[in-house]
Amino acid sequence: MVLPFEWIDTNNHHQLVWIAAYIERKKFIGSHFFSSWIYDNPSDYSLMVNRLKSLPNEAESRELSRLMRGAWQTDLYRKSRGKQVSFQLPHDTLKQLNTLSKKREQTKVHTLSQIISEAANYQMHATKQVKKERESFHIKIKEQQDSALRVEQAYQGIVNSLMNTLAEELSYRCRLEAFVGGWDDSPLESNDKQTYHDLVEKRVSHTELNTSKLKSLNSYAFPTLRMRMREQAIINGIEESDTGLL
Repeated sequence: MVLPFEWIDTNNHHQLVWIAAYIERKKFIGSHFFSSWIYDNPSDYSLMVNRLKSLPNEAESRELSRLMRGAWQTDLYRKSRGKQVSFQLPHDTLKQLNTLSKKREQTKVHTLSQIISEAANYQMHATKQVKKERESFHIKIKEQQDSALRVEQAYQGIVNSLMNTLAEELSYRCRLEAFVGGWDDSPLESNDKQTYHDLVEKRVSHTELNTSKLKSLNSYAFPTLRMRMREQAIINGIEESDTGLL
């Protein structure tokens, strides 16, 4: 005949710790059976086991052993199957769960667990995708900012070159007027027109050298400069509108 508490395995440390905690819980809620159980050394489980196994083979001891063993097995079952929870589902949701579990040929618990796992994996994947897209967006923004900064720096360099060229042209104009006098509205003679064209070509070419960066950003800038010089020549009567000069 099996005696009470014979199921205790003295080599199972986890079980011994659990039994000690079980007895303490019973004492806490006022169990008269364990109220007088006091140990000088609570970690000395051998004394606890000996005391349990020395209980007389009576109905009360057998019932206590049965309840304790049942609680121990329930604890093992819960830990092996995961934490047990209880909740209510709306009727329509429960109906959908029943239909889905039958279609998958699974229990409702297994189906619900699988659905939650799938949703969690999808959420994790979506979060990673959003993070990846955010990082890609930040990279593109940084590239655009760097590109805008390079363009701004290039234009600043061009403006500086143009200002230097303008200052140089004004210097030439002022020096020329200092040598030969002020501006004369008299039309140029035929022989002077070629000299004018040669000087314009020289100054425009010189300007192109000083503003070479502008040509890479706007290929129409320098033809426009030549065209404007031609327009000025036509206005001043230096060139006819149908000639091919400049």
